[in-house]
Amino acid sequence: MSVHLAAGLNDADMVWLMSLGRFQRLSAGQRLITAGRPINDLFFVLSGGLDVVREDGTRVATIGEGEVVGEMSFVGEEVPSVSVLAAQSGEVFVAPRGLILERLEREPAIGMRFYRALALCLASRLRETTDAVGVAVLDCMTGTETAAVTGRFRRLLGSLTGTAN
Repeated sequence: MSVHLAAGLNDADMVWLMSLGRFQRLSAGQRLITAGRPINDLFFVLSGGLDVVREDGTRVATIGEGEVVGEMSFVGEEVPSVSVLAAQSGEVFVAPRGLILERLEREPAIGMRFYRALALCLASRLRETTDAVGVAVLDCMTGTETAAVTGRFRRLLGSLTGTAN
């Protein structure tokens, strides 16, 4: 399980998560995730390592034991923009997205712990990427979306502080 994910979940949460999935052996070079294709699972690297590659074959990251893969598509529901290949033979634990979501919707407490753990994982990866690249482009919304969110924030803040916008 992901170091960050495991740290954010209690033992009962971990047992539940492990009861959902299956183990999958990977051969060196085997494709786990294909750019542009939807994925319906979260993957936890148990042994070996994975390479994250662009369509042109350029490796952009390496994922090792104890890490989670597929978390960006799990949270954002977008198709992956990169492929993930086994760098060497190894094993992953595969947890179905649908089964995870069913439980998270029924039990908000585990949902809170689970999403917090995923957020820690994503924050760690962003920090590592920023350190490696030196610059982070923080543009997750279009200009229209940014204006709408900013306007809503200002309106709500104004109602709390009693100031008009």
